Amino acid sequence: MTKRILSKYSICKKLRNPYNNLWGIKNKNFCKAVLSKKRKKRLTSYGKLLNIKQSFKFFYSNISEKSFKQSVKSCIKSPSNTIDKLCSILESRIDSIIFRSCLVTSFQEARQLINHRYVIVNNSYVTSPSKRINKGDVIRLKKDPCNGKEYQKILNTRSLPSYLEIDFNNLTIVFLWDTNYKNTYYPIKLRYLKLARYYK
Repeated sequence: MTKRILSKYSICKKLRNPYNNLWGIKNKNFCKAVLSKKRKKRLTSYGKLLNIKQSFKFFYSNISEKSFKQSVKSCIKSPSNTIDKLCSILESRIDSIIFRSCLVTSFQEARQLINHRYVIVNNSYVTSPSKRINKGDVIRLKKDPCNGKEYQKILNTRSLPSYLEIDFNNLTIVFLWDTNYKNTYYPIKLRYLKLARYYK
């Protein structure tokens, strides 16, 4: 199991929008965690592109820079729209699907469930957060027998995506179809369509 390099909220300090967190999740200690006393400087064109790239990449907390770069470059070569293809790839990851299902509060929590073998895809255990899920695959979350943890529907700040069919009673998720940028919700609104320009 790899160690997470940055804490959940400290990565927001690296962005130019410290007034809000990347995932739109309210937390009473959030303001204390991300407030920065650094003096704001005017961003250059490169700085704006970097901020867009970092905001998008950090949203998917479990992705390394190398993996993200490879995904973007493969999407640039694709005949379809780059940002649509990239969203399709990232949203079909098992950790993204669990986070979007509103059964966990963060990508980090989704990663913990996967690493500790609480996630089953088509009757097989999954141990890699980066595993791609295909259309029609059934994901099931196993309850923790030690502490009897119950998963609860978290809808106070997030809504359920249309490309997932979720049974909260049986803790099952069905991946219906690949999504695109237009149908994917991001709390921070930036010009993500320019993301590919950073790698050109």
